[in-house]
Amino acid sequence: MNQLPDVLTVQQVADYLGWHRNTVYSRCTSGELPSFKSGNSRRIRKEAFIGWIENMERKERGL
Repeated sequence: MNQLPDVLTVQQVADYLGWHRNTVYSRCTSGELPSFKSGNSRRIRKEAFIGWIENMERKERGL
């Protein structure tokens, strides 16, 4: 994950996870995945993305 840019696009997150970009966009607009608007696009800070993944891992383990 160190090679990820500090700010990611929805498509970059989708490519990283192997998900469709609409799935990532939906998670962003619902507030589940922290993001912000940049013009007509959504952006995700790398730290927020990593934290979101760690949170999903904790939930999966039941912590």
